[in-house]
Amino acid sequence: MFRTVASCYCHAFGQQLRVKRLLFVGRTLEQQQVHLELLDTSPPRTDEDWLKAKSYNEVPGPSNLRVLSYFLPGGKLYNMNLIQMNRRMREMYGDIYRFPGLMGKSDVIFTYNPLDFEITYRNEGVWPIRIGLESFTYYRKVHRPDIFGGIGGLVSEQGKDWADIRNKVNPVLMKVKNVRQNLQQIDRISKEFVDKLETLRDPQSHTLSTDFHDLLKKWSFESISFVALNTRMGLLTDHPDPNAAMLAKHMSDFFNNSFKYDVQPSIWPYYKTPGFKKFLQTYDHITEITTSYIEAAIRRFEDNQNQNHSQNRDNKCVLEQLLAFDKKVAVVMAMDMLMAGIDTTSSAFVTILYHLSRNPTKQAKLRQELQGILSDSSAPLTAENTKNMPYLRACIKEGLRITSITPGNFRITTKDLILSGYRVPRGTGVLMGVLELSNDDQYFPQSEKFMPERWLKQDSVCPEARSRNPFVYLPFGFGPRTCIGKRIAELEMETLLARLLRKYQVTWLGETPLKYESTIILSPYGDIRFKFELTV
Repeated sequence: MFRTVASCYCHAFGQQLRVKRLLFVGRTLEQQQVHLELLDTSPPRTDEDWLKAKSYNEVPGPSNLRVLSYFLPGGKLYNMNLIQMNRRMREMYGDIYRFPGLMGKSDVIFTYNPLDFEITYRNEGVWPIRIGLESFTYYRKVHRPDIFGGIGGLVSEQGKDWADIRNKVNPVLMKVKNVRQNLQQIDRISKEFVDKLETLRDPQSHTLSTDFHDLLKKWSFESISFVALNTRMGLLTDHPDPNAAMLAKHMSDFFNNSFKYDVQPSIWPYYKTPGFKKFLQTYDHITEITTSYIEAAIRRFEDNQNQNHSQNRDNKCVLEQLLAFDKKVAVVMAMDMLMAGIDTTSSAFVTILYHLSRNPTKQAKLRQELQGILSDSSAPLTAENTKNMPYLRACIKEGLRITSITPGNFRITTKDLILSGYRVPRGTGVLMGVLELSNDDQYFPQSEKFMPERWLKQDSVCPEARSRNPFVYLPFGFGPRTCIGKRIAELEMETLLARLLRKYQVTWLGETPLKYESTIILSPYGDIRFKFELTV
């Protein structure tokens, strides 16, 4: 179906594709055009505070050549992940520094000052600019407009185009009641995960005969497939959908290559290397498989309508609800959910479980809460009994405080701003290093400790342990650009955590603390082993 649709459009779009590829000579050209349209059009600042501030050129930071040397073998940033890279640069240049643009990219200001965070967010306007994955934008808008019809999705779009999509999907994906209607099925999938884990668990050593992180990815994929498409992939059964397994592999390749081509310096905007062409093929594979699932779901919806199977809109899956608004947007959003809902949720879950496994007293306190909700471990989770899970939700927040999925939040300034005493002109990229500050005693006392109590509203144990600055802890972003999948990810993690910790005492078996590698997210890797002992 995918190839048939593509071939039908091939001739019509051929000339258009050639013209667009010529225009896409560098990432900055397209970005600068979009940015200029969205920036504040008022005259440059000349107020007293602006004139007193230090100039942009005085912001500390390395030169272009020096930063290139950092990434070479033996360099100061060679082979570092995002956490290590940001930490090392902060040690060298302080709480604000300029990272020079390379290979067509613009400069980025890195700041670790929460006052700067607030200034940036308070001045971002109704259409915040956050640059997504540039290879993603290129693939959808330039390389394959025959498939996407010029729609980049929430990751790629800016300005009014972004707002139009966001306004359509917000009621579907950000409304708590709408998302939590999926609880029954998400709980069923979590039970299947626990049942699968039990078959793989050695009753003597209490260890698993499989890779736990890979198993988690199957759970997260199974969950997001149901939410997005009302489709079960069977990934936790003995007869999984073979295309789903292939998609999971391509998604892993996508995350790894995105870091290489979207974060690290790359010449792909000017010259399409063999490696980048192979990356585009990965995008093609992902698009082909996800499109086949989406088209099958649409046919199923149409069959149900023809058979007069009436269904309340609130009980429809995400794709079906969005189809009522805009088919193109619905297809792109469903595809994005499948792409984004695997590694992110599973990685976050590993982090949270790791900290609980290393803190048995906190785990016991959580289990006590869960036993009050589920006196019978096989009883269903419901909208009613999941209302009162404050400690479980505090555990999730605390895990994401210590290690969020990304080390910071990014914006393009739409106005002239003064950050940490320096003039930062409109149109400048600003990376706000929330992860570093979330692990700083200045903002979170005893920040090295896993203390879910700091998130409880009425807890006398550590009333001062939570930061009073609302801009320091932002694992899902801030404002209009808050992560659209926040509610879904929270529901999935809450449900599986409840099931897993109600049944097992979990202990960390890794010989070293949990390690992370950089893709476009911070993903756990290496020796990820837990012991799962049945509880009474």
